[in-house]
Amino acid sequence: MRKEKVVETKPLLYIVQPKDMRAVAHMQETFTWANRSRQKKTDGVAQQVGEEQRTFFVKKREFQAMTLDEKLAFLTDLPAHLPPLKCEFATKEQSYEGVLKRCTATELTVVDEQGDETVIERTQLLSVTMIGFVQ
Repeated sequence: MRKEKVVETKPLLYIVQPKDMRAVAHMQETFTWANRSRQKKTDGVAQQVGEEQRTFFVKKREFQAMTLDEKLAFLTDLPAHLPPLKCEFATKEQSYEGVLKRCTATELTVVDEQGDETVIERTQLLSVTMIGFVQ
């Protein structure tokens, strides 16, 4: 048979708490900071850099809140690690479902699930709705 090493410890929970037990906590008593004078000197520089970084921050909006031009720009400039997005492109006459392949100032090229390309005039486009990722 296998022998197991048994370490005796005090019980973690007493039914009746003894009064003579005190919890001992070993905490840090002192603290020193050697770079305090350097921090004061670089505060002004750090604040200037922080202000510059704030000006370059652009808030990202939800897809539904974007304008039509912003949606088309987003769909054409998708990151390479994301699969293409299937969308619904609504015009005055009908709506098309597919992936945006090309977008110019005058027309859009949409590829549906069967691989057929459809060219839509930019002036006829009313809305773009995201459906999901294509697998």
